[in-house]
Amino acid sequence: MALTLVLNDFSGPLDLLWHLIRTNEVDIYDIPIAEITSQYLAYLHDMQTARLDVAGDYFVMAASLMAMKSKMLLPQPEPDQEADEDDYEDPRAGLVAQLLTYQVYQEAAEQLRDREKARSQSYAKPESLPGADVRVPMRPGSVKLNDISRAMAAVVARQLATKTTIAHIEAEPISVEKRISEVLRQIDEVGTCRFDALVAVNTVDGVVTTFLAILTLMKADQIICEQAGPFAPITVMKKEAA
Repeated sequence: MALTLVLNDFSGPLDLLWHLIRTNEVDIYDIPIAEITSQYLAYLHDMQTARLDVAGDYFVMAASLMAMKSKMLLPQPEPDQEADEDDYEDPRAGLVAQLLTYQVYQEAAEQLRDREKARSQSYAKPESLPGADVRVPMRPGSVKLNDISRAMAAVVARQLATKTTIAHIEAEPISVEKRISEVLRQIDEVGTCRFDALVAVNTVDGVVTTFLAILTLMKADQIICEQAGPFAPITVMKKEAA
């Protein structure tokens, strides 16, 4: 198991460095290496004075900062000897990339902490659905989901089997809400309709839309689907008001 050393509320050298950058309110893309390095080394010295164990990673970062500081303090070449700007590599570039990545993870961690805090104020409702082994009595003639799904599959299969491949005419799409109104009007006209007759429309999209309309009406308790026996035709009728 890896050991994470927390140094006075800092979880690593990048955390300490990020704290110094934010405290000094400096531009992360233009870090004053000399000043930040001095503060970083002073902080490590204080920790050693307080006889706190300092992980080796902190000293590795200190060495990297001092190397960058040395490169930044080197005399700049004369203008006529200066290389192309595109070839110049800022010694701080690697450190900036690490800090930007660290910032992303810090922000993600803060969001997770906020979600955890919000979730701790919520109460999870226990599962209220019956178990798979619970048998629910159904009145005679009731249609189960697999029955209506089987009927739907049969209608779609017939629709695909009779679909012409000579020409393709794109029909105007119809919304579920409009199809609900048409299904109710069709049931009102004849009283009781067969399920396969209701979904017998010209396109597969129309079949699916009609099926969704029927399911929506069943969920809203506006229609009733009944079946005389296993694999018998399904009949659809409006539910009488109580």
